Amino acid sequence: MSWNHRILAHEDHKKEIYLVIHDVYYNEKNIPDGYSENGVTIGGETLKDIKWTLSKMKECLKKPILYAGDRFPQEFK
Repeated sequence: MSWNHRILAHEDHKKEIYLVIHDVYYNEKNIPDGYSENGVTIGGETLKDIKWTLSKMKECLKKPILYAGDRFPQEFK
């Protein structure tokens, strides 16, 4: 199983969409099959760790946004 950061589209109780970066996990066929319950935070033991996390988070901006919840892993349009 592998993972990366992805932006997920969530729907609140008013049916409004908001976007959050999550860790997304992939199965052996490289299909998203799960994601972290909460959005990711930025932290680390060193400044280098934080810079690495930020660079990985920026990579998700180049990928399609996915729905969270019952529509995961459909692409958000």
